[in-house]
Amino acid sequence: MNISIRKGRIEDLPRLLEIEASAIPGYGYLDGVKEEFFDNSRGELIVAETDGLPIGFARFTLEYDGSAWLEILRVHKDWQRKGCGRAIWARFMELAAQYRVPAMRMYTGEKNIASRSLAEQHGLHVAWHTVEGVLMRENLPADAAHADAADGFVRIADPAAVGALMAPFAEDYHHYTSTNRTYYALNDALYAGLSKDFDVWAKGDSVLITGARFLPERGINILCMGGDLTACAAKAMALLSASDKPRLVAMVSEEDAARQTALESAGFVFTRPGIIMLERTF
Repeated sequence: MNISIRKGRIEDLPRLLEIEASAIPGYGYLDGVKEEFFDNSRGELIVAETDGLPIGFARFTLEYDGSAWLEILRVHKDWQRKGCGRAIWARFMELAAQYRVPAMRMYTGEKNIASRSLAEQHGLHVAWHTVEGVLMRENLPADAAHADAADGFVRIADPAAVGALMAPFAEDYHHYTSTNRTYYALNDALYAGLSKDFDVWAKGDSVLITGARFLPERGINILCMGGDLTACAAKAMALLSASDKPRLVAMVSEEDAARQTALESAGFVFTRPGIIMLERTF
């Protein structure tokens, strides 16, 4: 089967939504991020087609530090295991060379052997084992908006201050962070991005970073919490209570018992098996 690769166009959206629904029934978000994903100025929406019919797609996105984030790789169920994924990966590698990226990253479920294997064949390795915890609005404690531990946090907007606040907890996060299941390396470019696009809260030596890369209406993501974890969790719950968002989401290291315990005590539920982030550096 001959598979060709091209850049996606907004006119492709209806067909790509069909592919997404076929590949992962019940889990779709392309329509909600179409403005960002069809913007090829910082990456590329890749479309794979045969005889003019799109059969798969993916997004190659440039992160704050110029690293590549490989995301939303979808192949229609009728064309899976027929070379479409490999064709898309070939384009990933071309783009990595074109942009001279310092690293490329992606995530997959711990049990998704096919996805992990294809990534490892292209030089990626598992860099971080994580678990995702969720607290739904309906499970917030009645006093979440008025918890004393949530008081005293102030907003921080200076990138250097953000980096200094996160530094003591970098090892706990394996020197990465995550929002909307997008993973970033901790570095100065990221700290500048966090200070501009996210909410960084500090209370003494404690830090809480919240926000969303996209689809903010789906929930508030916790990118980092360190120091007084009980106070950080209380602040996050107060933020959710004061918003119209449906949930809080936190990604932490699989072995990070301290954060998992603090979040579970606040009502978060963790899903296992977890999520792995794979990385290749250049």
